[in-house]
Amino acid sequence: MSTLAYAQLTNKRESADSGQSTSTQNPGVRTYIDAFAALVPSEVLSLHGLIIATTTKTEVTNGKGTTTTIAQEAVDTLSYSFWGLLILSIILYSIPRYMGGKWDKWDCCRASIAPLAFVGWTMLQRATAFDAVFPDLNPINRTVIALFLGAVLGGVTVVLALKADSKPPDGNPPV
Repeated sequence: MSTLAYAQLTNKRESADSGQSTSTQNPGVRTYIDAFAALVPSEVLSLHGLIIATTTKTEVTNGKGTTTTIAQEAVDTLSYSFWGLLILSIILYSIPRYMGGKWDKWDCCRASIAPLAFVGWTMLQRATAFDAVFPDLNPINRTVIALFLGAVLGGVTVVLALKADSKPPDGNPPV
């Protein structure tokens, strides 16, 4: 969905009365929407797709299928892109959150969700920026790690959404 949307959902949850943001007050959606928004950082995934298009080459193999590989001259560029996209995903969450809400102690955790989700997505696919940074990770381990990462991040995101929902609109913790 969107890292920006995730930040805005958090802002809306915290501006609603305590316990009301999933039902009667804005944003009026359940916490699984927060997980969906946070776990699909579309801005960096789209940019990653454009970067991959210029840093990989696709060749026909045995006349039947194709193989996509990272162009040898693009390994460093792709590696730097990986780290740059991680940083960008943190910025995309942090700026609207800082400008539109009240940054709290949980926002450091929230800001880490989009970059970790991006890592998970690039682990699940082949010939991605992840390959430029971690070329020797066993494909089976890589897939299983990414699946666990996604499950954990989904749970953490829901818990953080519930924290935002339980916060009074003035930002002070309940007495």
